[in-house]
Amino acid sequence: MARTFQIVEFKIAETDFFLDKLEQTTYDSIHFFEARNFLSAFLASSRSITFSLQASLHGITGFKEWYDIKQQTMRESRLAKYFLEARNNSQKVGYYPLTGGRTYRDSNNLLRVEYYFDTSTEELAKFVPEEDVLTACKKYFKMILEVVFDCYQDFGTVIDPEQYFSFENIKKTGKTIEDFEEELGYPRGWTNIPDATDDDRLKAIRNEITCHGIDHILIKYLGKNRFGDIVTEN
Repeated sequence: MARTFQIVEFKIAETDFFLDKLEQTTYDSIHFFEARNFLSAFLASSRSITFSLQASLHGITGFKEWYDIKQQTMRESRLAKYFLEARNNSQKVGYYPLTGGRTYRDSNNLLRVEYYFDTSTEELAKFVPEEDVLTACKKYFKMILEVVFDCYQDFGTVIDPEQYFSFENIKKTGKTIEDFEEELGYPRGWTNIPDATDDDRLKAIRNEITCHGIDHILIKYLGKNRFGDIVTEN
């Protein structure tokens, strides 16, 4: 693998950051300038996730065929088509797709804001989401995260250190614990201390890897971690 999958995780964290900032502009009163800028940043960062995904797994056996199917599904999505074209217009033309908004009172009588997409641009008009800006952005982000989640499921032993340094991967690749030790730059047999089981040795190896991951973001938007465990946020 030419690049670490961490570049994908960084882009996902960046996209989540800008989406949070966009949501903050929907409280109390209209913050049109801020919302417009955060939407522009969201368009760029969300689009870069799939670029990073392709760069990270380029050359991995089976990835091209796997991604071709995911890409075709995205092409058939009206929502994905809109965000693709909106991003292209934003980055290449300087177009801002946010055109207006309204204030309203929610069920707790708190002032809230909904922003709306521009419908006057010809090449985008037929794809404009019916939802408000924030709702559509969250829906699109979830769509991308589902692709990334499936990537963890199908290529976990390649992209995820916790799954790479595992018995499953030993069985799959024929590698040994000593091979893992050597890959991390340690002497072969480094973890082979008295009374240490193979499970202990793999845990020691995984402890040498800094991997913050994006489980908290997957849980936030999809309700599950990268292993598929259903998790309810407190």
